[in-house]
Amino acid sequence: MTTKPKKQELFSAVEAPEGLRDSAQEALKPCFLCGGSAVNRLYMQAHFPVVKCSKCGLVYADEHFKQEDLEAFYSGDYYQRAYVCHPAEIDAKIAADYVHAFDRVDRELRGGSLLDFGSARATFLGELRARGYEDRWKIEGIDINPDEVRMGLDAGLPVTCGALEDADHADGQFDAVSAFSVLEHLQAPDEILRGLHRIIRPGGELLMIVPSGRCLILSLALLASRVMGHRARGFTDNVFHEEHLYYFTPTTIGRALTDVGFEVREIFYTPSYLETHPPGPLVAIGAYGLRLASWVFRRQTMLGVVARRP
Repeated sequence: MTTKPKKQELFSAVEAPEGLRDSAQEALKPCFLCGGSAVNRLYMQAHFPVVKCSKCGLVYADEHFKQEDLEAFYSGDYYQRAYVCHPAEIDAKIAADYVHAFDRVDRELRGGSLLDFGSARATFLGELRARGYEDRWKIEGIDINPDEVRMGLDAGLPVTCGALEDADHADGQFDAVSAFSVLEHLQAPDEILRGLHRIIRPGGELLMIVPSGRCLILSLALLASRVMGHRARGFTDNVFHEEHLYYFTPTTIGRALTDVGFEVREIFYTPSYLETHPPGPLVAIGAYGLRLASWVFRRQTMLGVVARRP
């Protein structure tokens, strides 16, 4: 595998459109939920502002990435590019967390066919295999990153490279679909949700984990930015990092799902990977403190949802 540019190098080449910074009350990119462009600007990243829709409350980046920007970023070893302060085994630790979340679906359906959408190198599927879930689940994954897919195939895991809209999936083909930390990376989440709804059978379920738009760490980052200004940029930019295009609440993720035909069965909160698997003892002090405070105030970092196709 050839060496890929670092994340900062990729994003430094992104061009923002003219007029993007002119108004803090109007977005150039309309809200995908309600179509509105009236917003409150929450934070200005290096390239694109993070805004909150004034009509429906969706928090999103008023981003204007080109397709080549995204293709460049979602290539190579994504885990080492995205999780720069973590060891190489972080993907396996995250996969174990995802299996725990998947038990919500497993207890309900007790088996069937599963597609892991945005599966990267299919570490989650490998963890399912190692734990014996293949006795009742036929598993497969799909991802757009050819380098990650190659790593999954080299490990003997059933993953395919390609976009969902180009895959040859029949209507109602799957009993369940998982999408862990994927929806927030997509420029058109509604189109993907429609595609997932189509390939899930009636009575089947979709399991997703997405960033929470009302979590404690986002509030702390915004407070630091207001109080400290540019001196807090290193911290705030890492919280509102540029590959996250959307942040959801139970209301906004519920609307996104019901708009395409799903019924929400369960919503739950969970810590982020940093709070669960800090890279060292010094970081652990802050990470575990954040995890406890987020739990106490019911403002945890990640939002999980199980939705059923009627």
